[in-house]
Amino acid sequence: MTPKAVPWRRRVWGAVVVLLVAVVAKNVLDTLIRVVMWRTHWRPGLDALRRYNKRFTNASAARTAGKKGTGTTAVHHVGRKSGKPYVTPVWGERVGERFFIQLPYGTDVDWCRNILAAGGCTLQQANSWYNAVAPVIVPAAEARPLLPAAARRMQGIIGAESYLRLDISPG
Repeated sequence: MTPKAVPWRRRVWGAVVVLLVAVVAKNVLDTLIRVVMWRTHWRPGLDALRRYNKRFTNASAARTAGKKGTGTTAVHHVGRKSGKPYVTPVWGERVGERFFIQLPYGTDVDWCRNILAAGGCTLQQANSWYNAVAPVIVPAAEARPLLPAAARRMQGIIGAESYLRLDISPG
């Protein structure tokens, strides 16, 4: 007795379903790991996650950051030692004539130190460009009440302890 052959369409759909489940499971696990690292502020985990993002995620995210509909802000800054231009995708919120950028990995990240050393940067959000000056690190308790509700919810998930505040330069 020979086994009945499975039609090719059924095999293809089965493979597609398995692939989709694998992708969803990977994304859920990836998100869970990020939230746990951010919420616990476990320094070795945050450092590993930051290095991973810098090497693999930021390059692709930087291409779409600052564009309309992406929800991210592109920070254009210059390396304090190299003088090389960089683009870093971040979660930034414009509140009046200021921007508040979450610092989920802490204040000791290269892009933040570059902006502090230079005294400003250029921001791109929803296809609009802003010259940002007077960078100051502020505690989350100071920034949180000023943020829109959606940004406060994101803050609740991520649990960033501080923000980078930048003033928008007129002109």
